[in-house]
Amino acid sequence: MARLRGGDRWLLLRPDWLDPATDLPGWDDMLAALPQETYLLPEHSDGRNTTQLIHNIRPQHAVFVRGDANALADLTSLEELQSRYQLHSPAPGTLVELPVGDRFVQPETPPTTPFEGEIEETDSRIQIVLPPDLSQSARWSQFADTGLVEARWQGDELVLRGLPQRELLRQTETAKARSGSECCGNCRYQQGMRCANPSSPLCGFKVTPAGYCPVFEPRDPAPDTITTEPT
Repeated sequence: MARLRGGDRWLLLRPDWLDPATDLPGWDDMLAALPQETYLLPEHSDGRNTTQLIHNIRPQHAVFVRGDANALADLTSLEELQSRYQLHSPAPGTLVELPVGDRFVQPETPPTTPFEGEIEETDSRIQIVLPPDLSQSARWSQFADTGLVEARWQGDELVLRGLPQRELLRQTETAKARSGSECCGNCRYQQGMRCANPSSPLCGFKVTPAGYCPVFEPRDPAPDTITTEPT
């Protein structure tokens, strides 16, 4: 990754674990002569860390290489990046021109691959049948983690979202708290998701609604509402 400094000087930024001479094909003496600095980028960085890094560097061009095709397509289609930087995701061996100037020209976003399916309706359910090609993506295992999905309308489009185990567990904890059981969610000392009972070993710590300790005390019942007739 490179950017221009004052006076049209190039600065080459590279991860601290990368050795350009051995890890980058096409590395030559001209590139080696550029000023270089390293930056910390976790080896298994996710999209959020990558976008934050781009915002910190603020390059005119951002070129994405050596990544999963679906992940690169997701990054280059982000509106928060497209509106500020010129994004490139070239195929291997493709020449990329990086014009530097005041004019902002956004390259075309790589087309996404749509998947066509069928809808089957009965009196008790609606079943959406999709092609098995979807499961070939590395993202499928996360989407189908529990086998349950959530559907919601977004304008005229129906958006499907997989429900991960962590979210299901959180829903279970919330339901347990609402059931009136002896848990932190129903304790009088639970304040702002933290325990305020000086007699509890959890005092001062963040607690979940389904948490429990031996000194549980129920919340005071809500006062009865008395309605009087006007005299």
